[in-house]
Amino acid sequence: TVTVDAVVYYRIRDAIMSVCNVDDVQKATKLLAQTTLRNMLGTRTLAGILSEREMIANGMQNTLDEATDPWGVVVERVEVKDVKLPLSLQRAMATEAEADRD
Repeated sequence: TVTVDAVVYYRIRDAIMSVCNVDDVQKATKLLAQTTLRNMLGTRTLAGILSEREMIANGMQNTLDEATDPWGVVVERVEVKDVKLPLSLQRAMATEAEADRD
């Protein structure tokens, strides 16, 4: 399992819409961001996740901004901060890299 830390920066564009169209805008935005991140990462290889962080962030921003528009929310920025690999995977990659050098 790969652990990914991401941050979503958003603001309320229309307070009335954010109160009337969704029960808890903060929770809904957070859950939508988590689901969107899982969906975007699920379509990529490990190498793709590590090398395409900016592309993943831009895709997430577009998807989230479109989905939260009816809630009166504007997603201003998404950052993929950190990708953490399990220790066993790190060891396997190191062993493979060492074997390739020999």
